[in-house]
Parts: sequence; C-alpha cells; structure tokens
Amino acid sequence: MAVIAELEELRREVASVTLEILRLCRRRNELAEKIAEIKMKLNLPVEDLSVEEDLRRRVLDLCRSEDMDESFCLKLLDLLIGESKRLQREKLLKMKT
Repeated sequence: MAVIAELEELRREVASVTLEILRLCRRRNELAEKIAEIKMKLNLPVEDLSVEEDLRRRVLDLCRSEDMDESFCLKLLDLLIGESKRLQREKLLKMKT
C-alpha cells in the first residue's frame, strides 16, 4: 500500500510541476508581447537569430551541467521560440491597425 501512496504523491507532484511550467510559459509569453511593443517602436524585426543562438547555447550549457537530454531541451526551446514569434507577430499586427 505504501508504494501506491508514493505513486499517487509522485503523480500529484508531476501535476503540480506541469502547472507551474505552464504558468511560467504564460509569463514568458507576456514578456514576448512586451518585447514586440519595443521592437515596433524601434522598427526591429520579430526574428533576431543572434539572440536565438545565444539562448540555444545557454540551453545546451544547462543541459550539459544538469545532465538533461539535449534533444528534448532543444525541441522545447524551439516550441517556446516559435510561440514567442507567433505572439510578437500577432501583437505587431494589432498595433499597426
């Protein structure tokens, strides 16, 4: 019975961590929208490959130091960057109209 209780506790913790990740994603999206506002004022493009590459290097460094799967982390990063770009493009379109 103790093993079942441990399993349930671990599942609760996984759910809690998952929800926290989603809250952090919301915060990241809010920041991306603020970045879009500044980019519009400065007439800068949505995409900045040097910033993306710097973040990619930092993610890989973290993966190595924390013994995390690099492929997973890069896929997650690509998803996050893609969403940021989508939100920024959407925000820029709204600001132009």
